[in-house]
Amino acid sequence: MRRPFNRALHATLSGWLVGMLAMGPAAAQQQHVPLRLMPRTLPSATGPRVAVVAIPVDASLEGEALALAHWAEQAVARSGRLELVRLTDALDPQGASARQAKAVEGNAALKDGLKAYDELDTVKALQSFDKAVKDYEQADLSRAFPLLSRARVMKAATQVANGENKAAELEMRGVLAVDPRATFNPNFFPPEEVAFVEKERKAQLDGAQATLSVRTQPVAAQVFVDGAYRGVSPLALTGLTRADHYVTLVAPGYVVTEGRAREGESSFTLTKLPVQQRYAALVERIAKNPDDEERDKALQELGALAGVPQVLALVVRGGPGNAPLTVTGLRMDVADGHNQAYALGQVPRGDAMATGSEALLTGLVAQDAARVDGKPVKHFAGGGGVSRRTAGYVLLATGVALLAGGIYFGLEASSKADAFKTAPQGSTRAEDLKSTGKTYALVADIGVLAGLVSAGAGSYLAFYKKGGGSSSSSPPASTPPARAAPAREEKPMKEALPMPPPPPAAKTEPAPKANATSTPAPEQAPAKTPPPPAFEPPPEPPPAPPAKKLTRKEREAEAKRQREEAARLKREEEQRKKDEEAQRKQQEEAKRKADEEAKRKAEEDAKRKREEEKKRPKLDEDDLRNY
Repeated sequence: MRRPFNRALHATLSGWLVGMLAMGPAAAQQQHVPLRLMPRTLPSATGPRVAVVAIPVDASLEGEALALAHWAEQAVARSGRLELVRLTDALDPQGASARQAKAVEGNAALKDGLKAYDELDTVKALQSFDKAVKDYEQADLSRAFPLLSRARVMKAATQVANGENKAAELEMRGVLAVDPRATFNPNFFPPEEVAFVEKERKAQLDGAQATLSVRTQPVAAQVFVDGAYRGVSPLALTGLTRADHYVTLVAPGYVVTEGRAREGESSFTLTKLPVQQRYAALVERIAKNPDDEERDKALQELGALAGVPQVLALVVRGGPGNAPLTVTGLRMDVADGHNQAYALGQVPRGDAMATGSEALLTGLVAQDAARVDGKPVKHFAGGGGVSRRTAGYVLLATGVALLAGGIYFGLEASSKADAFKTAPQGSTRAEDLKSTGKTYALVADIGVLAGLVSAGAGSYLAFYKKGGGSSSSSPPASTPPARAAPAREEKPMKEALPMPPPPPAAKTEPAPKANATSTPAPEQAPAKTPPPPAFEPPPEPPPAPPAKKLTRKEREAEAKRQREEAARLKREEEQRKKDEEAQRKQQEEAKRKADEEAKRKAEEDAKRKREEEKKRPKLDEDDLRNY
């Protein structure tokens, strides 16, 4: 009885062991890249394509505008109902396609490497992982960095399987230098290598005291370091590891620039795109006309230039010092200029911008505003409003009155001319009629001309609607975040990288040589599992708190405060222009005086030389006579 029992026990243990070996790869492949500072790319949507542009009214707010544009792009991608198109990629479609193609090639090479690793062909796997690393380095690393890190980890795992422990340790050290939180699955690394990884990770984190200063020319740019958004240049970073970090720079109108940078100061020169000049002209038009029809026309042209059906625009105004930014946001349909969403609000500066702008940005992407009677709704400061129409009526009435007065005085001048013809020539009455007639004729001409001008201007203001359609005449007010459309579910990112199973015979078979030329085994049928996505999605952030509803007094106080702030900014701008004009005049005066002084000295030198030349011949003649 004991022998059958032992056989049953052995069979059970063997089945359990086989099951564990079969489930190991699946369990390993369910692990993902750990979440870093910023999500690489948020999930795509099937709704309208939207590009985000932030326009600073003052050039000193360029950095704040770029930072706000980044958070707005995250809000668009999180909405689940709009498809984000980064403005830099929309203005450079060829460059964006090339970077995406490299990411796709990297995905294919990574998949081939995983398949070869499963088939124990570690030589081919190492070649595929190395190709994947090179392809990802030429892709957009602000999005593809997790995949680059994963490919490098698998490259190190393959080197360990090949017995190249020194090369594997160098690769692991390089991965941890730029990604200290990278995961090395124990299923692919023996205990001594896992211990090495943890020791190296601790050393990297303890020694992360390096500083890096990033500067860009000729404009500021969004800075991504090792795939994580870190701010806007010029930027000083601290707490970095001492390694060659991957730096990605993004600025609308310029080519996406990537490079490596170590501790210290690094300067990058951005390359202009062919459309940069036109893009800059459109942004300048919007900055000069942030609240009227010209703003929407320029945004429509910008949307056509980028090739997107919708544009999310953020007009940024600043207060004194560290005061919050005043942001006017609108999401426009490029076809007819209809404002799908409109909001006005305050956004904090600096590190608080990410959370402080969430309510405003969510309201701009949550839902679409309906058209009025089939006509587009637009938001201008007084565009077609009551005050404008009233002024038009007043000017029109004034013009009619002036025309009537001009006609009356013209008739009086004509009657004076007739009376002058019948009066005795040379008499006092004839002179009086002549003088009065000329005066009446002059008044009539002025009245008719002024009446025509006033009536024309009044008709334009009273009857011409700016932008056509049904422009909104209400003053801009903060649009509360409306009920958001249901966003699709997103899978949170796990803690470990997806890994294939380790080769069972790695320890028993001899390691292949590096210069082996054996033909790889024929490829089997493709794996049933789909290829890894180009970019890993981040966890969905917590929902924004509901906006507080303002009372009527609070709205009036806020509107009054904004008017006072606008008036104060206008006074400061006028004072700044006066100071600049005075400084310019002082510089011109100083330059003029310097030029006069230089001219006077030159004349004196020339005069002195002429006198010396005149004296020299006389001395020679006297010497000859004495001789």
